[in-house]
Amino acid sequence: MEEENDVTQDSSPEEEEETEEESIVSEDVNTPEAEPINTAKKEKVIPFSRFKEVNDELSRLKKEPKRVVNTTLNVEDYIDISASLEGLDKREKEYLASQHKLTGKPLSEIRKDEDFQLWQSAYQTKREKELSLRPSGTQADSDKPMSLIERLKNATLADKEKLLEERGLWKNPKQRTDRIDLGRGK
Repeated sequence: MEEENDVTQDSSPEEEEETEEESIVSEDVNTPEAEPINTAKKEKVIPFSRFKEVNDELSRLKKEPKRVVNTTLNVEDYIDISASLEGLDKREKEYLASQHKLTGKPLSEIRKDEDFQLWQSAYQTKREKELSLRPSGTQADSDKPMSLIERLKNATLADKEKLLEERGLWKNPKQRTDRIDLGRGK
């Protein structure tokens, strides 16, 4: 019988799919499968050359430094973003940002897309409808009716008596003939 160099591998990319199976690595490709020791687990024979390839690749990947993705934006990116968001209100900008996160497309491309234009026209129609239903508070202060207290502040004593009498809040005292007006109260 030929001499076999069997190696049991703890983990390999092929075994990620087969978590419960053990693999026996053999130098000879044409070696018949060994009988399973444990009937619950199925064994798989892998050629030694493939095992060595996978292990070499794994060790090479472990030694490589991790790649860091540079997420800083340059000036052109800022210009594109500001041009894409120009003329939009807060809600439209939020919609563009969410679409960008979902699809990964550039903002300018999303803004030119027919779906965004349809959404934007529907949103603007809804916003205009809501604005037309609100009462406008643009009435000038001179047109605004003054309250009784404001009128009384700016009125003379005679005007105050007249305003209060119209409202039923003031009654002129009866003139008594037995009294003399000394002119102190005025």
